[in-house]
Amino acid sequence: MLETKPAIRRFFLVSVILATATLFVLGCASTLPAPAPETIPALNIKSVVVLPFNKSTERCENGMSVRCPVCGAIFQTGPVAIGAESFMTEQLVALVTEKTGCTLIPPGTAEGVRSRILAGELQISERGLLVGTGKELRADAVINGTIYRFQQRMGTSLSVDKPASVAFGIHLIRVADSRLIWVGHFDETQQSLSENLFKLASFIKRGGGWLTVEELATFGLRETMATFPLH
Repeated sequence: MLETKPAIRRFFLVSVILATATLFVLGCASTLPAPAPETIPALNIKSVVVLPFNKSTERCENGMSVRCPVCGAIFQTGPVAIGAESFMTEQLVALVTEKTGCTLIPPGTAEGVRSRILAGELQISERGLLVGTGKELRADAVINGTIYRFQQRMGTSLSVDKPASVAFGIHLIRVADSRLIWVGHFDETQQSLSENLFKLASFIKRGGGWLTVEELATFGLRETMATFPLH
């Protein structure tokens, strides 16, 4: 019993020392400055050239799995309705204009330069073609897009035999170093709520009915461009 009391006293003394040391460390830590946030290098993009959308069916057949030559993403090709390229290009230009303060070089100007480069270098890579177009137009960056599917619904907003289906990819490439700055993908065939309850929020946001291909593409483009880095 006499041996137990010193042991208890030693235990109590050690506990007090540890508690005091802990409070001291915490007190010192609270006075340390917070770490600075990681610095993200500036993109240094003031002028952007928007190339017209192209369609994958110019290079491959419908119903194929194809790899994007710029970013490597894989898409399932399908029918592309007439006028889809013009529609998507107009929508993209409007969104880029809305979201950024960059000087925009119009698609018509860019297409002429792109065609001229292609005529002189038939074996040029897709990224090389994009960067070359940007250099000739003295742009800081290039935006291009490819349509893989743009299939109109068969039916009405209340009932369809076949829903609208859209797939596209968009890229932002910095001309100075050929770096792929941003990639946006959209690949969706509209489903009913009974097929996919996880799409409830999107279903309500999009009006709660069966969309035309133009409506689905517009929603898809806006959702995709939400992460666009230029503001």
